[in-house]
Amino acid sequence: MSKRTKPVKQEANQDRSTQDWLPFNDVTGSFIYRRDGELVAVLRVEPLNLALKSEHERKRIITSVHEALNGQLNPLQITSLPRPVDLDSYLEKLVMMAKDTVKPIKRKLLQEYIQYVAAIVRGGEAVEHRYYILLSKKVKKQAEIELNREAYELSGLLSGSGLKISLCDDMQILDMIMSFLNPVQAAFEEVPVLPGITSLYKGG
Repeated sequence: MSKRTKPVKQEANQDRSTQDWLPFNDVTGSFIYRRDGELVAVLRVEPLNLALKSEHERKRIITSVHEALNGQLNPLQITSLPRPVDLDSYLEKLVMMAKDTVKPIKRKLLQEYIQYVAAIVRGGEAVEHRYYILLSKKVKKQAEIELNREAYELSGLLSGSGLKISLCDDMQILDMIMSFLNPVQAAFEEVPVLPGITSLYKGG
């Protein structure tokens, strides 16, 4: 009796491209169009060191931020993305400065600082954090106009607290996504500036 040959199972996902795995369809018009029918606007928040503020200023900032966020009726997400910093060019600049300086004391200080920066590079400790607020709304008629207005309103309220806020455009959103998907690569490569940049993610 001949052995029965088992049918070869086709991998259901073998023909899926990279864009099929991404949780969004497109990035355009300063919005993310998610696959679940949500529209997302992105605000970038510059870091603020509260330790440098007086107690009165800290309380005012915290209260203002709480009131601004507490007044939001639609879902929002606050996220922090770590991102390695490329210090190689900065280190090369310091080395050139140390070579060009004629003052022994200044050269010694630069050389000590170069060793400090080099140790940070070797230890992989050069990391910055970028902070974002993501506002979302169901895709429907006038959704883009409404979400854009709400993003600007929240930006204005948070700016009043002393924070530096900016509404991200397409390139800044793509940079955020790249930092999320591949943070190491994002530290050394910029988002390519090409016509129809969203087609890289849309497959169009």
